[in-house]
Amino acid sequence: MSKIVVFLNGPVGSGKTSLGRAVAACNGAAFIDGDDLSDSNRPWFCSILQTSRAIVRVGAGHLQHGKCVIIAYPLTCMNWIYFRRKFNDNNIRTVFVSLKAPYETITDTRRGRHFDAGEHDRIQAMIAEGYDTRTFSDIIFDNDGFDFGAAVSRLDTELRRIIAS
Repeated sequence: MSKIVVFLNGPVGSGKTSLGRAVAACNGAAFIDGDDLSDSNRPWFCSILQTSRAIVRVGAGHLQHGKCVIIAYPLTCMNWIYFRRKFNDNNIRTVFVSLKAPYETITDTRRGRHFDAGEHDRIQAMIAEGYDTRTFSDIIFDNDGFDFGAAVSRLDTELRRIIAS
């Protein structure tokens, strides 16, 4: 089996980190939260290249010891081009998953996460900008209406199917 990187993309609060950690744990894969590699003293748009380079460096480092790494990070088309090229040039397969859920589901306080006004605005903007339905996605995963365990199981099944193809 070749080395593989799975990117989980989607709006703020769509489940990139929580689903990513759980699916990685199910598969003995490494997990990276791309936000952990960004410069918190600068807006995301000022540090995107620095963060992208760090994601490639840390991801490649994990793949020296394992076969798979799952990365949670919201993607634009430019990110997709960059990551696909950087990893594929090193014979590392990339799989891109967009997580889809409506604003009402993402912001439902029963999910245990509370967003400030700026985050609410960003969630709405990211949905409007299509972060949940990127055309470059190998999988568009609709996690609306599923409890967390069922969502993890469904996403794991979808990833295994696409990786096997």
